[in-house]
Amino acid sequence: MTVRAAGIRPGRQLQPGLRLSAIRLPFHHQRGKTLSKLYVWQNRGFFMGPLPDISEHRLGSAALCVGIDKSFRVLESESNAWRECRSTLIPPGCLHEIQVGGAIMAILFIEPESPDYAAIQNTMLDGEWQCLYGLAHEAEVLAALREVWASQPDAAAIHDLIDRLIPPPTPEERQRPLDHRIQRVIRLMKEDLTHSYSMTDLAEYVNLSPTRLVHLFKEEVGVPIRRFRQWHRMRVVAALIAKGDTLTDAALGAGFADSSHFSRAFRNMFGITPSSVFGRAANVRIVIA
Repeated sequence: MTVRAAGIRPGRQLQPGLRLSAIRLPFHHQRGKTLSKLYVWQNRGFFMGPLPDISEHRLGSAALCVGIDKSFRVLESESNAWRECRSTLIPPGCLHEIQVGGAIMAILFIEPESPDYAAIQNTMLDGEWQCLYGLAHEAEVLAALREVWASQPDAAAIHDLIDRLIPPPTPEERQRPLDHRIQRVIRLMKEDLTHSYSMTDLAEYVNLSPTRLVHLFKEEVGVPIRRFRQWHRMRVVAALIAKGDTLTDAALGAGFADSSHFSRAFRNMFGITPSSVFGRAANVRIVIA
């Protein structure tokens, strides 16, 4: 029997026999040109690179944050104590800030309705408030991420690494499906993220009152409808920029009223300015996979 200290969560380990550090990654790195990368898949996003300190914000997704080369500090809402760590899982909608302190960060964005979220929660060891800390297999994850940062592999290799990082859920851990009405609302919004459905439109679509829909969506997904929709519009902005659009055109194409509206929404969502990721000086390559 394993005895754990109070406040320590039992984290699940990697799949038996699997070592992240043993993964062979295709080599695409050019000497002296280590680019930050933003990979966007249908249900995941992954950023890797340096970032400025991140001010107070609320994400529209969950996020697993890892300091590739050194630790960083997290301050959760309603707490006056900074927590130093190498890995943390930020829940969707959690008000927090991060002192990056020059660390090279790896951030896995996880859809709140995805089974990935529950699976990663079960790999975290500690946490007394909202955020969870300390991956159960942190040393191996760090070794794999250092190799990824050095080798700059393609999107397929990154996706494979993430799959190996997230253990498949046991039957007891399988996530309960979202309420079927919330699933219908999510599908409708994702069909055309540029369309600004009113709360009344969405509520009528699933035969609920607007008030009931607002509460049920937050209860089921973890974030309000507007933040969820805004999060997915951010993904559209990244995709349009990857195709060659300017930041302004991409913001308009994703349904934001203007570039100022987008900038405010981005800072509120991520705690940094859009130029920190999309500006030329940021040197970030966006990969839509």
